[in-house]
Order: sequence, then C-alpha cells, then structure tokens
Amino acid sequence: MRDLKVEAEATQISKLLAPGQFYKIPAYQRSYSWKDSDALGLLNDLLEAIAEERSHFLGAIVVVETPSSGVFEIVDGQQRLTTIAMLISLLRDLSDDSENRESLQALICEPDAHGTWRLTPNHVDAPYFRTLLQKSKWTSQQDIPAPLTESHDLLRSNYIALLQELRDLKPDLRNKLQTVLLDRCPIVRVHVENRDEGHKVFRVLNTRGRQPNAHDILKTELFERAKLSSEEADRLARNWTAHEARLGARDFDDLLRQIRLLHDRSPKGDLVSGFCQSVLSDVSPRDFLYRDLPRYVDAYEELKAGNILFSRPMPSVNAHLNRLSALEHNGWRAPALKFLVTHDREADTAREFFCDLERLAYAMQLIVSDRDVRAKRYRNVSDDMVDDYRLFSKSGALALTMDERTKLAQRLSGRFGSVGQRRALAMKVNALLDRGEDLLPDADATIEHILPRNPGPDSDWLQTWPDLAQRRELSDTLGNFCLLSKRDNQRADRLSYADKRQSIFRNPDMGGKFAITREASLYDHWTPDIVQKRTKKLARLLIMDWKLDLPRD
Repeated sequence: MRDLKVEAEATQISKLLAPGQFYKIPAYQRSYSWKDSDALGLLNDLLEAIAEERSHFLGAIVVVETPSSGVFEIVDGQQRLTTIAMLISLLRDLSDDSENRESLQALICEPDAHGTWRLTPNHVDAPYFRTLLQKSKWTSQQDIPAPLTESHDLLRSNYIALLQELRDLKPDLRNKLQTVLLDRCPIVRVHVENRDEGHKVFRVLNTRGRQPNAHDILKTELFERAKLSSEEADRLARNWTAHEARLGARDFDDLLRQIRLLHDRSPKGDLVSGFCQSVLSDVSPRDFLYRDLPRYVDAYEELKAGNILFSRPMPSVNAHLNRLSALEHNGWRAPALKFLVTHDREADTAREFFCDLERLAYAMQLIVSDRDVRAKRYRNVSDDMVDDYRLFSKSGALALTMDERTKLAQRLSGRFGSVGQRRALAMKVNALLDRGEDLLPDADATIEHILPRNPGPDSDWLQTWPDLAQRRELSDTLGNFCLLSKRDNQRADRLSYADKRQSIFRNPDMGGKFAITREASLYDHWTPDIVQKRTKKLARLLIMDWKLDLPRD
C-alpha cells in the first residue's frame, strides 16, 4: 500500500501503547463524544468475547506521523482509544497487584522522570482527561471534579459507568478482561503520510465508533477546501472546538442547517454535501471560517438565550423572541440569524423586524399547513435583506397580505387542535393583558381548559353545557384557555368552575400568577355565551397588537 501513501498493520493494544509510542489528538478534531451506551457497549463486547473464548476486533485507527519521533496525530479512533485508556486506568486502580498496577500505568504514561502521556486529547479535554486518569482510586463520585464542558460531562459519565461495571466483576474475570483487552483484541493501525490522506481514509473506514456529528464531517471538508497551513488549521480548529463547546453538538449541527437554508433554494438531502454545494458557492471556505461562522455562532447563542444586545436596551425584542420560541415550527430562525449577522445592532430597526417576524411566524403557524410553503416564505424574507427598504416594504415577504390578515384574524376565533398552538397563543395573550408579562418558552405554564374537554358523566359541567357539539366546538377556542403550572393543572382537572375559580385561579401563588388566569376568574359563571364573548375579546387583543385591522396603504 506504499503507492497509496498508506500503511496498515494489525497490532495489539499492549504494542500500540508500548514505550516510545505517543498519540495526540490535534486541535481540529472534535472533543470526546461517546455516550455511556457506547463505552459500556465496548466493555460488553469484550466480556462476550471472554465468555465465548474468542478475540474481539477493535476496528482501525488512522494516524499521521509528526516531526517529533514516536509522536502520531490521530485522524480517526480517538473515541475508542480514549475509552480504552479509561478502562486501563480503572483496571489499574482495581488491581491488588502492585507490579500489575505499574505495568498498566506504563500504558497510560511513560515510566520516566517526565511521565509523558501516551494519549493526549485536544486542548479542551486533555486537562480533565488527565485528572480522571492520573489519580488512583477516587474515594467517591462526588470527589471527581465537576465537568466544565459537554465533553467533560461525557468523560465523567463514562468513567463512572465503567467503574461501576468493573467493580461488580470478580477479580479473576477482571484479570481475563485485562489480558483480552491488551493482547487478544486485534486493532489495525493505519499509518498515512499526511492529514489529507488521513481524512480520505477516515471517510471510507467503517469503525465501531459512534458516527461523527455533521459538523465534524463538515469541518474536515471546510479545512481541506480552505487549504489551510498547519498553523491556521490548529488555530481555526481551536475556534471550532470553542464554538461546539458554546452551543453543544446538537445545536452546532442545527446552526449549520440554518446557514444552509439561507443559501439553498431546495435544502433536501445530506447536510454536508448540500452545505458545500450551496453555501460554498456563495462564500469561500476561508471567509466562512474566519468571518461568517463566528458571527453566526454569536447570533445563534443570543437567539437561543432569548437575549440580544443592541445599541440601547430594547426588551421588546427579547419579548418577541420568547413568543417566537414558543411556536411549534422554527423556520423563523434562519431569517432571524441572517438579520443579526448582516445588520448593525440598531435597536429601532431590530424592534421593527422582530415585531413583523413574530406576526409572520404566527400567521405561518396558524394559517399555512404546508411546510414547503412556509420554508419558501422564510427564504424570501432572507432574500429581501439586501436592503431595509425591500425588507420592510409593504409588498415584501415579511409583511402580510390583506388576504393573510383576514384569514389570520378569522382563525383566532376558531378551534385550535394543537397543544403547541394553544400554549403559544395563551402565552402571547398573557403578555397583552393588564399587568401581564412575557413568559419564557420553558416556563412552567401549561394550558388549562376551563371547560374540560371531556367532563365526566356525573360532572356539574353537563348541567351548564348539555350540548355535546357545543362543548366540542368551544372547549378548544381561545376563550376557554388560561395558564396554570403543571401541578396546578392536575389539581384543577375536572373541578367545577366555581371550585377552580376560588381555590386555584384567584390564588396568587397558583393561577393568580398568570394574567390570563386572573382574567378568567372575573366571571361569575362559565357558560357558552361567556366563552364566545371572551374569545372575541382576546382575539381582539391579538388583532390590535398585530395590526391586522389596519389598511395596508
């Protein structure tokens, strides 16, 4: 395989981690990402191999030689090697044989005055990794240092999970496990000449490791296409790792999807290939890494936190964000991100944009059921951001047409079958009422149907509401909603209106915390006529706030 600049050899862990062999995970690599199911899956594979008296293939690792003798960069395989190092350290700590402990310690670090580590994770994980492995026999889980990042939390969780399993094994089985792991489980070490070759091998190898996140694969593509020097790659990789630490792996993937939506007219199929075809057609990989990505990470973090900084305090923008985040769909986030990235933090412009975006998003949620139609509308909003005149034009995508205004106004008087729609509307109304306030999307606030949707056969509700069709028609309308905490909602359940009103709705520590619930307690009785009138009243608040009744010209 020399002509391909690739060498592969089967070896054992004891030889892979022999004296003079050192492995480091470069800064551009992702942090540790195995979950406890992955780590315990590896351990179970080894135990099954022992029970069946066979070896277990540990897969392949891909390494690149560095200028330092005996030091290799790991292109692929860090998750397994990191977990195997934890297994070795735990077997060391659980062994009663001092000579055996020394031999196991030699597989973790060089037994000399310097004590150089066999495996060095990236700069984020290395300090925490060493803390876990260098101290023998943690006295309790509480003594293990608190994690600082998501990857630290995974390291700690897996360390504890493996420790608990190994403690339960009999000493002779732990000894067999050590022998099998170190000397009877082949692992293929693939040695490549440079990083480019390593990335190619990485993409075609099928290892046991958990599949990388989309942003891990995309990072490799971006770095290769940008043709970075080693210094640039290390610097940008540190930035990339910091981005992942700030957002978390799942949200980082989501951010890249949102960015793709801003460039791709038909965003279907694989994220990585779609991102490269669309985004990198509009911006160079280098400009994206250096200029665009940091701005988008900042904007995404602000949107997620619901707290955006402007030229002067503008709490109404954060209120609009809370209401947007309560919706069941999130297509609004792509244009919101683009606005924050492409516009100066001028408070008045931002207030106008997010006010209009909230109205549009609620219209898309309530009167447009086709996801593709909604996505197209949001793409049009993003396209209109070429200048503010076009963005805020009455004929632009951000504005509602007269037909859309009419449909939305009419929709507010109808039924809402979706729990998410009911809650979003109730939270919005709660902020519009006297002494009302905006609630965070994750607030302990659930929809209470004042008239129960399904009153029992002996319920007092049936005397006031004898008509089944009328109950079904009005129970899911805006006039029948209020907010309660989850616990109070369970208490209210199918109580009569008088009992709900007296014991829960008027209690300042219960329903009285919410303006929409205080308002619902003002009525002496709860009848069909009252629900219909209240629906019109609350719908009118929304119509006025969203300016649905104003002429467009």
